Parts: sequence; C-alpha cells; structure tokens
Amino acid sequence: MASGIRTKTLVLLATAAILGGGLYLFEQQLPSPNSSDTATKQPLFNFQEGDVVALKIIAPDYSLNLKKLTTGTWVIDREKQIPAEEGTVVFLLNLLATGQRDRSLDVPTERAKDYGLAPPMATVDITLKDGQQHRLRLGDTTFDGLKLYAEIDPPTQPQEKMTVTLVPLDLKNAVQRPLQEWERQQAGN
Repeated sequence: MASGIRTKTLVLLATAAILGGGLYLFEQQLPSPNSSDTATKQPLFNFQEGDVVALKIIAPDYSLNLKKLTTGTWVIDREKQIPAEEGTVVFLLNLLATGQRDRSLDVPTERAKDYGLAPPMATVDITLKDGQQHRLRLGDTTFDGLKLYAEIDPPTQPQEKMTVTLVPLDLKNAVQRPLQEWERQQAGN
C-alpha cells in the first residue's frame, strides 16, 4: 500500500515539475513590454465623447453604422435611419474617450492570431467632427481575464511588427451585443 502512495506522489510531483518548467519556458519567450508605455497608463485616444460623429462596428455577427444627427441623437444608418439606444452608444463612447491603455508589446505581425487580432473579435472605426479617423481592433482576453489585447490606430500598410496594447475588458461588453440592443426599443415593445 505504501509503495502505491509513493508512486502516485512521484507521478504528481513529476507532472507538477513538467508543467512548471513549461510555464517558465513560455514566459521566457513572451516579448518584453515597451519601457515607455509601462510607466504610466495613457488614454486610448485623445478626443472627447462629444467629438465623435460616427461609429462603425464590425463584429462577427453584424456590421453596424452609427451616426450622430445635428440634434445630438444617435441613429443606426441603414436603408432608413433607426433610432439607436442612447445608453448603449454612450457606454461605448465613454470607454473610447476615457479608457486607459495599460501596456504595449511590439510583436511580429505574423503573431497577430496569437492575440486574437487575425481576424479581430471586433473592429470599431471612429469618425470625429473635424474629420479625423481612428480605428480600434479588439482581440482575445488576456491570460488572467482582466484585459483585452487590441491594436489602436493600426497602420494602413502591412508592417513587419505590430503594437499590441492591453485595453479595458469592458470594451468587449460594449461591442459584443446582439443587434437589437443597439436599437432603441419603442414604448410598449
């Protein structure tokens, strides 16, 4: 009986040692963060909520064009304009305007799939009232489940390296919604 317990204990210790060694090797291969971006958090973008006049969200299940009317209300721009759910739009706008970047990693572009960025979970195209355009590509959740991998304002031409940035997990909740949550519900529905 005692030798059976020792054998099981040795198997468990060997398994733990192998898994620990594998994790150590994996962490050694991770790229080191950019020192300039790790010292302090920076905003995702440098604009205010009120500066945004249009959003285009490309998700796996749908593509959605949102437009701000001169009255200040948001509509879904299709064949005809449908009133958008203000709370849903404002939640996303607030995250885009006030959200913080955590740290960034420069990685080879061919590793984009490792971060869920090829293809991305969602892409948000942002148009400001002065005509500036911004793009946010959202990828997978980080290993600890606290952040998302993202690419902020990716270059238009393919590059050898890409910058992967950690962004708030709330962005996933803001864009991964059923289409009906973007549409304003009429009273009585």
